[in-house]
Amino acid sequence: MKKVLGLVLVILLVSLAFSINWKQFDGTTIRILANRHPWTTMIEPLIPEFESLTGIKVVLEVFPEDQFRTKRTVEISSGVADVDLFMIMPGQDAKKYTLENWLYPLSGLIKDPNLTDESWDYSDFFAGVLEGGNFGGIQYAIPIQAETSLLAYRKDIFEAFGIEVPQTMEELENVAKMLTLDFDKDGKADFYGITLRGKGAAATSQFVDFLYTIGGEWMKNGKWALDSKEAINAFEFYGKLLRKYGPPGATNIHWYESTSYFMQGKAAMIYDANVFKGLYEDPEKSKVAGKVGYAMIPAGPNGLRKPHVSQWDLAIYSGSKNPEAAWLFIQWATTKEMSLKGLLEYGIPAARASSWNSSEYKAKDPNPDWTKASMDSFAVGNPVWNPPVINVSEARDIVGTIIITAIQGGNVEKAIKSALSQLRFVE
Repeated sequence: MKKVLGLVLVILLVSLAFSINWKQFDGTTIRILANRHPWTTMIEPLIPEFESLTGIKVVLEVFPEDQFRTKRTVEISSGVADVDLFMIMPGQDAKKYTLENWLYPLSGLIKDPNLTDESWDYSDFFAGVLEGGNFGGIQYAIPIQAETSLLAYRKDIFEAFGIEVPQTMEELENVAKMLTLDFDKDGKADFYGITLRGKGAAATSQFVDFLYTIGGEWMKNGKWALDSKEAINAFEFYGKLLRKYGPPGATNIHWYESTSYFMQGKAAMIYDANVFKGLYEDPEKSKVAGKVGYAMIPAGPNGLRKPHVSQWDLAIYSGSKNPEAAWLFIQWATTKEMSLKGLLEYGIPAARASSWNSSEYKAKDPNPDWTKASMDSFAVGNPVWNPPVINVSEARDIVGTIIITAIQGGNVEKAIKSALSQLRFVE
């Protein structure tokens, strides 16, 4: 399959060369800042193909997420950055970046027949996903994947214990409790019922699904609603899962640590981004490859299932000296063929309809339960997955303190009161 898709990509590049002049920026160098992500794992070894096609040299710098976000903001806000393009999560950063005029408008590039090949097909992207990077009718970012979160679980262990996939939050806790095990009999668990993000701000990305599903919301009528009964229950429930049934040092667990626990065979369940299927199912990196099942988030007390929907995009820095060359990279990196390759080989949820509808994917889908759970989540997901403010990072940091308090078994209502006194000053 990989050889076939590789051949398809070669054919694609040859065909595109006859449509636009891919060598028009020969000799240019572009610098890209990227987050460590399954997409960068896929794209990095393919960059020589782009360099051969265009004559453009690519300097790709990849960092862990926290470091990436800090480096990107520091460089761009300085006004003297030599970066040309970067990954961006619109739901978290695009509003602020647009207001700061840090994003280069792409609509003109998209419409330019000398720069955009017809086969790229802008209309093939899911409209709702494109909307995340569109402000005032202007496209500022192009999606490299669409994302939601799913419950991943060990099928073999569930079968061995005669356990059904949890359909409610109550069942989720019961299963997590049942599968928190002490194999070496030293009085401490060495196999965990569930692993989740617990590192403050980073945990908000998954906590929000519990917040919505349990019936809470970030804001109501323009005012923070984190002190509602439902929100309090969501904080306490999320914290309890990690405190009682999760790995040690939970308040330091980001997605990398959480997925590592699961891939090492040390946890029965994980709730995190569906894009990580590619990691779970990689036999060279994961001990649980071929043993994982996938499901939507379990229902809340009112039968509601409300996961979030988000995405990672590519955007050009407004101060780039090479915006057209950067656009050629974005176009090449987001073709239909590249989207399908990511979906088939890396489990990267495609932002293009053609990928999901392709006969290749339907015939070779290795995890139909993952596909169904992803599609079901996309259908009902809430795109407002971050606190709906401009200074998202500041708000996430503050909300993260509540999550940490909940994990540590502290007074959640007191933590919420303290957080709200700070959040009311966040714009």
